[in-house]
Amino acid sequence: MEPKKTEAIILRTRDFGESDCIVTVFSSLCGTLKGLAKGARRSSKRFVNSLNIFSHVNLEFRDRRSGDLVWLDSCELIDGFPGIRADYALLLRASYVAELTETLFPINVPSNEMFQLLGWALGAISDGRDLEKTMIVFQARAVSIGGFSINTSKCGLCGRAYKGEGRALFHPSSGSIVCMACEKESALTPGIGPNAVHVLTQLQSHDLPAPDSLDCDKEMLTELSTVLAAHIEHHIGKRLRSAHYLT
Repeated sequence: MEPKKTEAIILRTRDFGESDCIVTVFSSLCGTLKGLAKGARRSSKRFVNSLNIFSHVNLEFRDRRSGDLVWLDSCELIDGFPGIRADYALLLRASYVAELTETLFPINVPSNEMFQLLGWALGAISDGRDLEKTMIVFQARAVSIGGFSINTSKCGLCGRAYKGEGRALFHPSSGSIVCMACEKESALTPGIGPNAVHVLTQLQSHDLPAPDSLDCDKEMLTELSTVLAAHIEHHIGKRLRSAHYLT
């Protein structure tokens, strides 16, 4: 098999046998890949300092004739995002963005846009930028790239257009905001103000903003975080393991 080259981000590694590793990455070329790195724990050249979790690397690999695993031939470090490993709170957030990426884009579901978003998020987390805003930007963009944006244009139950005035509710089963005439605000249908709806609409449809450029007060951030968490959990049918440890 001819070798292929791609940028990739290391999502997970585990030892295999005496000297090998099974490595899961998210690549710009193929999306999620799982590969066997022969001799990785003994090699001083092909994988030197490049298989640490969350590292951004240049990867060379070959397809195998059968099975999901590919052969990993070599790996060269681009950015190790060292700040992530220096702070447990940052490590938890990096784990969440990696887990959500792999869940939304499993093996054989490529997305270079998602790869760019993942790299941006890990860089922002490593640098210690505004973490709450970074996580909101990442989640809003991830659901949009994954094809299940939250509908903010109209009520998902009665179809009435939302004109950006007054409080709305989020309805997880329809993946949409709904009007106060159709539902009542509760833990199952959390409320969201007009400014937060506007920010969410922008995040789902435009390029990545700098987290500190988001004009959000604490109440808006709480609303957006609650709505996005409910939307993601309902869409994937479970709560991500790493989400249990985020505060």
